[in-house]
Amino acid sequence: MAAIKCIIVVGYNGTRALDIALLRQTYQRVYGQPLVLLVEQLKPTDMQLADRVLLTDFAPEHLATALPQLRQALEELQLQPVGVLPFSDRGVVLGAALAEAYGLPGSGTEAALAGIDKRVFRRLDAACIDRPEGYQPVYSTQVDSLSALRDVVAQLQGQAFIKPAQEGASRGCRVIHSLAECEDAWAELSRYRAGGVIVETLVEAAREYSWDQVAGARWITEKQTTEGRFRAEIQQVVPAPLPELAQRRIDAAGQHMADLVAPRHGAWHNEIFWRANQTTSAVETNMRPGGMQIWHLAMHSFAGFDPWQAWLRWAVEGVEHNAPLQQVGYSGVRLIQAPRDGTVLAWPDIAATANALGIRLIGGGWDKPLGAPASTLITDNFSFLGYVMVHHADYATLCRQLLQLVAALEQRIEIKPVY
Repeated sequence: MAAIKCIIVVGYNGTRALDIALLRQTYQRVYGQPLVLLVEQLKPTDMQLADRVLLTDFAPEHLATALPQLRQALEELQLQPVGVLPFSDRGVVLGAALAEAYGLPGSGTEAALAGIDKRVFRRLDAACIDRPEGYQPVYSTQVDSLSALRDVVAQLQGQAFIKPAQEGASRGCRVIHSLAECEDAWAELSRYRAGGVIVETLVEAAREYSWDQVAGARWITEKQTTEGRFRAEIQQVVPAPLPELAQRRIDAAGQHMADLVAPRHGAWHNEIFWRANQTTSAVETNMRPGGMQIWHLAMHSFAGFDPWQAWLRWAVEGVEHNAPLQQVGYSGVRLIQAPRDGTVLAWPDIAATANALGIRLIGGGWDKPLGAPASTLITDNFSFLGYVMVHHADYATLCRQLLQLVAALEQRIEIKPVY
């Protein structure tokens, strides 16, 4: 009996289940073949997202054991991978190794380490002398003790940015404003120390953008982050409205980051600082699709563009999207915060609220169940309650409508206070 051709998706985080379902639907429509999902921990809903779900170990240090076991499992199931899509930070190394083993498009196993460990990219960036115009590397170093943290912060004139080396979604990221904050910061990162903690120059007077690329097609996304000691992403707009110099330098920075790691890789979400003095620096590189619905925003902002199908065709056929993207408007997503601490009793109707305000809603939803705790403290990207997505031909109007809709929804959330 001939083996059944399939696409392999390696990992996903819980908020992206609908993206897996969309990938499966698109793959079946284009190729008529099953989608196999690899996970580290099985959730009840996983079986509904894919045609087959396999449990495996994503840890790079266990690759020598996990890869042959996975290949054996696929052989026993008579499944023949024709493409591999790493869809989570933890999945990029296994995904690259699997693609390499089957002779499929991918970054290469060694290069993929930069997708899970922020220290790898910082070392590559610091060693590179051929940099784009206006690009500046960020000072970054690992710290293994509170005393080492204090020494580095003192060296950086009392201000720094600290984060885990192997986490995403802004988990554990925080600003240190003075030496007096080091002890609290070190305590807050206790759960991440085993994977490494890095301290970097605090970049101020800068805007943050992402260079998003899939199968050769690329655009720049405008990002907004929360203020305070923790930093989390709260809003994204596709494409970013930029003057020519900023567009050119941010694009060059994103390409530089990709070229440093793996020139031939299918999906990038490279985060970049744009300073007031018109210089750029890398925030971090991500070797998978951007979160917060960025690819969905791109589908609405560019005519006839389907990033999911482009990614699939790259993985299966090696096809690159060389035609320039044609913009038809701006699309944005904004996350919804808890207006007060307590327990969620009821959600307002997102679509009805948008309709009453005359706002063109292209998506939205609540990420927490009724009865979930709600907190005004935002520590990472998972601290928010839900999201809305809006499209408009005019950038300023889009931003105004995002703020208006989110404010209206936050006022209508029913929360039982905590006493």
